[in-house]
Amino acid sequence: MAALLCAFSTSSYASQPNTLFVALGDEPVKGFDSTLGWGKYGNPLIQSTLLKYNKNFELQGDLAISWQLSEDKLSWSIKIRSDILFSDLSSLTAEDVAFTFLQAKRTLSAHDLSNLKDVVVLSPTHLRFDLKKPDITFIDHFVSIGIVPKHAYSKNYAQYPIGSGPYQFVQWKKGQSVTLRVNPNYYAKKPAFNELVIVFGSEPSRFALFKTGQLHLTTLPQKFVSSLPKESKLWSINSVDNRGIVWPMHSTKEGIKESAISSDIAIRQAVDLAIDRSVIIQQLLNGYAHPAYSVADGLPWGPMTPSEHHYDVKRAQQTLTSAGWIDSNNDGIRERNSINAEMTLYYKAGDSVREELAITISQMLKPIGIKLDIVGADWDTIAKHMHNNPVLMGFGSHSANEIRSLFHSDYAGVDFYNSGLYQNEEVDHLIDQAIHASSWQESLPLWQESQKLIEKDLPWTWLVNLDHLYATNKCLDLGSPLTEPHAHGWPLVSNIAEWRWVCQ
Repeated sequence: MAALLCAFSTSSYASQPNTLFVALGDEPVKGFDSTLGWGKYGNPLIQSTLLKYNKNFELQGDLAISWQLSEDKLSWSIKIRSDILFSDLSSLTAEDVAFTFLQAKRTLSAHDLSNLKDVVVLSPTHLRFDLKKPDITFIDHFVSIGIVPKHAYSKNYAQYPIGSGPYQFVQWKKGQSVTLRVNPNYYAKKPAFNELVIVFGSEPSRFALFKTGQLHLTTLPQKFVSSLPKESKLWSINSVDNRGIVWPMHSTKEGIKESAISSDIAIRQAVDLAIDRSVIIQQLLNGYAHPAYSVADGLPWGPMTPSEHHYDVKRAQQTLTSAGWIDSNNDGIRERNSINAEMTLYYKAGDSVREELAITISQMLKPIGIKLDIVGADWDTIAKHMHNNPVLMGFGSHSANEIRSLFHSDYAGVDFYNSGLYQNEEVDHLIDQAIHASSWQESLPLWQESQKLIEKDLPWTWLVNLDHLYATNKCLDLGSPLTEPHAHGWPLVSNIAEWRWVCQ
């Protein structure tokens, strides 16, 4: 740590520094290869993408100047700019785009390109993506995959990347930092800071560097807020980094029994009524969160007018009584047909926020006669229980495809997605219609309509969307950051061209 402190000594600048020192979270252990997933959850910085989102999550061209889906919905025709240069001054062409996507398909990466049949280059600025079956969410890949140079790609690319993004790679000191410098040939608005040094380390070490003036920006756990230096600025960024409880719903696979407790909608309705989210937000999360209503709150594919949460313990009790859940022996736990309203809630051990949420929810359910035992475990253990027991989960992305993953019956029991085995044929139909839509815009009301039905079924009890906290030097203005996904840190750079030094 001493060497790191010496290496990144900065002062509290009044005038704009040439180099900005920032800490954005974990080091990308696989390096900076966008075909392997680098940059998927934010601006890849070193590379460019075909499309990007604006602040309203409307699609805009980055490298692409046009993108058109065929009538049979099996091909995307993409035309790209002709004036783009990689940082080695070679031209970026459709050959590079095709190579990037085919390389990402060949490798085991964070990008699921299993539906990609082929990429056909029609000219240096025109190419066609052929799909195996219609899927409007394939457009997500145009936003998340940065283009790499075909001629310069090798097994060492992740450690020495070349791209056409706003910054170009300079040096990676593994375990310490990566240094980037503004790309002088960048085709769009250039960042204000000539050099960007991204520092890695533990949460306490990053905060220590920030407090001593050696970082201009750092991600900030809530526990450090009260210790912020007075001359710093706290940024609270909206996110769809949600937390909620997913309930076992149905049996869809041999050997998985239907839950006799949480499969009763009266139980799920009562739980929803008994949770005081304002207490969770104000007392547990110090005000740095917002109530969650879905997996995509505030996004174009999220519910337009979600139902408000109503905290009402008396109504929760009445709901359970009307459904036949009665505490006949006065032990504080309701029962029906000799089955106690008692369940075990699993959460990821070592995650203090999830642990505190689990404890709090358990306490809130006691007055309505539901006993919720809580168990912290690793994901391997949780995977063995999640089809029969409720789990405190967290999702949140910039992709409508997450709705399909969490709620379509095709994903019931697949990995950690629809772990509650939720099934609703009407929901499946609406999601399928969205997937088969003729345009991205046409798909949006279908995603929204599906969530109206999901909301009625309550396969999840949504709790909160966490605010993502950052501390900066008081002179650093981050502009208007986008609503962030589940990831905290790297997505902040999505609007890095807006960052400004406001002191003279």
